[in-house]
Amino acid sequence: MQINGNVADFILAQLAEWGVQRIYGVLGDAIFPLIDAMTRQSKIELIAATNETAAAFMASYEARLTGRLTVCTASAGPGAVSLLNGLADAFLDGSPVLAITGQVQTNKIGTKTKQYFDQQLLYKNFSNYTSILIEPAAAAEILAIAARQAYLDCSAAHVTVPKDVLAMPLSADTLPVDIVEIKNPPVFSGSNEKILEAVRNSRRPLIVLGWAAESAVYQVLALAHQIGSGLVVAQEAKSVIRGSFKRNLGGIGEAYLPPIIKEADCIILVGNASYEQKYFPAQAKLIHLAERPENINVNAHAAASGDLGLLIEVIMHDLENYDVNQEWVAKVKEEALSLKQMIAQAKEDNSRPVLPLRLMSSLNTVVPPKSVIALDIGEFSHWFDLGFMMENQEVLLSSMWRSIGCGLPAAIGAKLADRERKVIAIVGDGGMIASLGELLTCVRYNLAITIIVVKNQVYSIEKNKMAAEGLKPFGYELTTPDFVQFAESCGAAGFRIEDPAEVEDRIKQALELDRPALLEVICAAVDLPSL
Repeated sequence: MQINGNVADFILAQLAEWGVQRIYGVLGDAIFPLIDAMTRQSKIELIAATNETAAAFMASYEARLTGRLTVCTASAGPGAVSLLNGLADAFLDGSPVLAITGQVQTNKIGTKTKQYFDQQLLYKNFSNYTSILIEPAAAAEILAIAARQAYLDCSAAHVTVPKDVLAMPLSADTLPVDIVEIKNPPVFSGSNEKILEAVRNSRRPLIVLGWAAESAVYQVLALAHQIGSGLVVAQEAKSVIRGSFKRNLGGIGEAYLPPIIKEADCIILVGNASYEQKYFPAQAKLIHLAERPENINVNAHAAASGDLGLLIEVIMHDLENYDVNQEWVAKVKEEALSLKQMIAQAKEDNSRPVLPLRLMSSLNTVVPPKSVIALDIGEFSHWFDLGFMMENQEVLLSSMWRSIGCGLPAAIGAKLADRERKVIAIVGDGGMIASLGELLTCVRYNLAITIIVVKNQVYSIEKNKMAAEGLKPFGYELTTPDFVQFAESCGAAGFRIEDPAEVEDRIKQALELDRPALLEVICAAVDLPSL
């Protein structure tokens, strides 16, 4: 498509042709020409966040949910620096995000002018590609390289465009989407014989699922049946397997570490489970199946990379005569049933303040199928991992970067990606304080997101970890506002829950509203069992 305008017009037209529907960002003078170009087109919407970090989080989680290229933008100087916190989440957790930042005018680059710094030097730490666009004629090529790199590596890419370059005239053809929407070829590489030997010699196997296992879920279930394995689900992969599956042992971590884990003699890790690996028993042989060779655990006994479904099918084909240990199968099913009974019992506990496991177990009865649940960072996320049994919902959380304040922006990105889906953000009071401004973003764009604030007025996991390390807990107290009053002052609905018996009804009420709703749940600060 021929574009006659300036560089900013071309950038927007090119992104629109590649399927980008919105750009998340914050206004600043170095990107004035880009914002101005927004007014001359209708295909891409500007989502004006209250800060750049949140804008990048929104882009990161929309990209993670949809698998499509998503874009965020910021001005030069502090705006570009603030964007990095959210962009790091996309970089480390594998979301195809393109960040476009403004820069001082080209004749000021390299000088001590206001808001100048070498963006490429900083951004190379948080992106797989970073470049500066100086020559308008190179716009299509640089954008294509950045977008392709984001898709290929499932990671962040970055392009700096000086303010004067954005405003320069450009007449050029956009590039078609098939130029950038490419993936790595599905190849098989690894020690298949060593993998087979380890599985054949095992009597108590477990399969651990990372997020990448979503592409091979049917093969994973078939393998579990074939070898009599239990399933453990990483925090970020909770939505891959239904909670009702009879051999689903749930997640493992600070909130829950069943004894059966320590008995496993072989663990097949499908994808990555960075948070859970420290709980793998030392005596179990680790088999790692990863999408990319650089993701393979260096301590794996045997490993292979490539198309996960293909890898598992090859393994199953060569394990046709595997002798299933029925006693182990029975033990796995018993442990899975025990977990479900524990969650059911927690739902009946009406102690005050509300116990976090009581809150999370209650979600099982009120969160509808196809909902998206965005989790912030905090102790409550471990109770969620224990107490919520997925049944055709999706969970969004930060696996590697784990920045507090990401939950509400993640929910905003998810809701904008699909307004028809119910979206719930679960945040601690610390995470809510860090992202308060984005409640206004919810109201501005009329996003019917239900925000559950777990309020206990402490950074409880940090307090408990300090104690576990033999240190004197300090600095963990929180001064919190009245979140209900704040929500109402923003134009959102606000509810306070102090009685556990009200949890389900209040959440149902909030989910049925056609506007943002915040529920402040007064929760007990309960120590995690494994700390």
